[in-house]
Amino acid sequence: AAARIDQGSLAAIFDDTPDRVQQPLVQCVQVKPMKTQVGAPERYRVVFNDIQNFVQTMLATAANSHLTNPKGKLEKGCFVRLKAYQANAIKGKK
Repeated sequence: AAARIDQGSLAAIFDDTPDRVQQPLVQCVQVKPMKTQVGAPERYRVVFNDIQNFVQTMLATAANSHLTNPKGKLEKGCFVRLKAYQANAIKGKK
């Protein structure tokens, strides 16, 4: 599995490294539902690992189907190709 994962790719995304892998393969190590207000769409916190780094993310609500669709389901331990992402700094943390 380690040979398939794009090691160091998560740090490269946040450092905006010019030659980074544009659609890195990482591993999902945790999926947790977040508390939401009544009537609000379900939100999920997902942790990804690239062997060298972990990153805690919030899944876009438009991507919730990846958790509920039986085909290609996002779950702990699966490998994920990140096709679209946005790196943000929150409270000084990347």
